[in-house]
Amino acid sequence: MKIGIISDTHGQVDLALAAAREFIFRAVDAVIHCGDIGSDMVLTEMASLFNALDIPVYAVLGNCDIQQGLEFFAEVDGVNLMGRVAHLTLANRKIAVLHSDDEAHFEAIVQSNTYDYVFYGHSHTRRNDQIEKTRIVNPGAAGRGMHPSCAVVNLLDDEVTFFNIRRSE
Repeated sequence: MKIGIISDTHGQVDLALAAAREFIFRAVDAVIHCGDIGSDMVLTEMASLFNALDIPVYAVLGNCDIQQGLEFFAEVDGVNLMGRVAHLTLANRKIAVLHSDDEAHFEAIVQSNTYDYVFYGHSHTRRNDQIEKTRIVNPGAAGRGMHPSCAVVNLLDDEVTFFNIRRSE
């Protein structure tokens, strides 16, 4: 099972769609947004693509999203909006998803050794580390920074692939 991981779109719909096209090309089975969505249009546009392909979309709110509140994003059909933290089981793997702006909570989740994967955002920096049994992945920022990026994680072979995205010309 392949999971597309995106974070920190900060309302950049064009970059979110560029990532979505990359996810489709790479045949992902699910998509996870790790927060700082920035606009309901990011989720609406992504959901319209993925719903047609029966690809579920999961999302958590980041520190920039909580000002708008859960209800602002809750109207988007086809997105499983999980609040600030998601606890998922996909392909028999336990996954935590959060934005990580609450560093103490992030560290507690990582150190709990409860999860096979922790997917997170906030730092705008790619990361792929292993701490005991837990693989920790940050896809980088899709909507900000010099090199917008995302990741695909294959839960069956534990392969993590990062890729840069760019606006359509």
